[in-house]
Amino acid sequence: MRVYLLVAILVFSLLISTTVMAASEAEVLQKIFRIETENLESLFAASFLEQVSVEQIEAIVNQYGSALGAVQSIEKTDDGYSLQFEKGTAPAKISLNQEDQIIGLWFGNYTLAEDNLDAILADLKELPGELSISVIKNNQEKVFSFNDQKKLAVGSTFKLHVLNKLYQKLKAADKNWSDVIKLEKQNMSLPSGILQNWPAGTPLTLRSLSNLMISQSDNTATDHLIDYLGREKIESGLSDLNLPFLKTREFFILKFSKDDQLRQKYLNANLKKKREILAELSGQDLKNISVGNEPVLIEDLEWYFSTEELARLIYDLKEAPEIKINPGLVDKDNYYLAGYKGGSEPGVLQFTHLLQKTETAAIYAISLTINSSEQAVDSQKAAQLTSRLISAVVGL
Repeated sequence: MRVYLLVAILVFSLLISTTVMAASEAEVLQKIFRIETENLESLFAASFLEQVSVEQIEAIVNQYGSALGAVQSIEKTDDGYSLQFEKGTAPAKISLNQEDQIIGLWFGNYTLAEDNLDAILADLKELPGELSISVIKNNQEKVFSFNDQKKLAVGSTFKLHVLNKLYQKLKAADKNWSDVIKLEKQNMSLPSGILQNWPAGTPLTLRSLSNLMISQSDNTATDHLIDYLGREKIESGLSDLNLPFLKTREFFILKFSKDDQLRQKYLNANLKKKREILAELSGQDLKNISVGNEPVLIEDLEWYFSTEELARLIYDLKEAPEIKINPGLVDKDNYYLAGYKGGSEPGVLQFTHLLQKTETAAIYAISLTINSSEQAVDSQKAAQLTSRLISAVVGL
């Protein structure tokens, strides 16, 4: 089975030396995993080390070694190399300069020789925090689940709900994807995204906003669409945990501003009063906001969905082009359908994929959430384990 290691993509330079022999590349690849740590730096060109530190390289080498054991051999492939380890394999690409020093390096998905769902779940349970998993085949058969009814904080994955409501409105009303919304100052948010840097008054189609909301998790696009749809329309069918349904800019102000008095006032208010407070925030500037690295009120100020809800939601959106732009933890070239939306903040990590290998194959919705109120989630480890889960279910 294969695992996508996010941090394994280091640098792949276009400065490929055509005079370097393949045997030399294979030898250098092998040295990366066999050389003494204090000599690792000598394998890399200065230009590479300006972009990636030796410490980062060491960490990645150690991660592969911990998961796969010692490297045994290296085989040439059509587009690079296959590294054969004791416990599995991993693809790699490398570029050397005239001095046989590394100027470009990439490690891809690794494949474990033996793996199963029970082992993956056991490893996931070792991560601090509360875990929820839902794997549903063709929106009918629950293939695998753990705590899948529990509504947890999901970060930006809530934007799937906004997208679904947008499709419902356009289907029911006399509206078109080409309809235009102008950016408004009151809906300018903070990153992720790009629209927060665009001038107010810029016209954008509904399709442009929805594409940015999902593919880049653009918060400003999201807040404009929430306004377009109407907060109470979006709240229809949601649990009380999500009332009132927050815009992202409101989320940032309430949760990460230095105004603790405002925060406590909101948390202690009833629903009616909370709506009044949110109305007062519409013109407030996004100043003195710091997200930090530690979890903050993830059980009180967030968006809450179960993994089963998210799995069924992304399946309902299987025809939506927005979910297919960013494939998440998989290589979209290996799938007929690769849909994705994820979310994160300190203490919250969420991955939801919709995957189909071929046009006639089954469609799998795979959703995983981790919440930790005590410490940030190890996103790198969680991504590795989620990729193992994907591979065990549908293959990478």
